[in-house]
Amino acid sequence: MDFDGLAADPDDVINDGLDGGYRSRTEALREVLRDPSEDPAGRFLACVALTRWGDPVGYEMVVWAAGSPESVPWRGATYDRLYGQDDTFGVLADAVGDSSDMVEERGTATQRLKAAESLLNVADRVPFDRHISSLLRQDLVTACLDVIKATVARGVVRLTEEPPRYDLGLQLALMINAAGRVDRSWSEAAACHLKAANPGERALKEL
Repeated sequence: MDFDGLAADPDDVINDGLDGGYRSRTEALREVLRDPSEDPAGRFLACVALTRWGDPVGYEMVVWAAGSPESVPWRGATYDRLYGQDDTFGVLADAVGDSSDMVEERGTATQRLKAAESLLNVADRVPFDRHISSLLRQDLVTACLDVIKATVARGVVRLTEEPPRYDLGLQLALMINAAGRVDRSWSEAAACHLKAANPGERALKEL
């Protein structure tokens, strides 16, 4: 619903909120997000909106979801049309990354960083595809470098032992490239390890 109570595209509602409209909608969305009896898809959209608006409750729920990604009730609420896979975490990644323009107004820069870190920490376990790039902006890469390195190391091992159905290699390649802006020697070594793990054509093109 939009701010006048009419049906609307969720993206339009989120964009309207960026101009200050979030103030009239925040509390209601917080209630939806916190209520386990609500429709999972509705809770997911509430989380996306609150997170994009730099809301502390939205960030808090992102951290919660990343803590146990396999059991999050809204998994499957949205799918990537091209690859036919769950992309709920990718959408959350976009919301966290794009919310950089709201954190000064909301005073939630620390919460945004924690949410980004929690998502990067599970990037070897859930599909993000190219949405992972939303979490690879310079400020986040610098602050989360150790998490990125650890996730890449786990991901390379997973590729060699039990490759997932989604394109983990691409996600790792994008993380390695972004980390190279901060630690080039590590990035070069990590790229070699990833290439040896047969990461797939898309990953090799990135590397």
